[in-house]
Amino acid sequence: MANAGTPEFEAVREDIAALKRQIADLLRHSGAAARAKADDLRDLPEQGAENLREQVRESPLASIAVAFVAGSILGRLIR
Repeated sequence: MANAGTPEFEAVREDIAALKRQIADLLRHSGAAARAKADDLRDLPEQGAENLREQVRESPLASIAVAFVAGSILGRLIR
């Protein structure tokens, strides 16, 4: 077994220190990636609403028909 102060012991210590740095870097990068993904998910409802607005502007009659059918179905289900 290596005693404190021997070259083998120092090599193991350096390896452990390098692993600690690598783990810290990995956690830092994964945290940044998670924050970026969370920001993307926060924007998703706004993007969906904007897409819906565009579809309504492009074909208002079809939008009215879809809303009417959906309302009729919901009305029958609620009764």
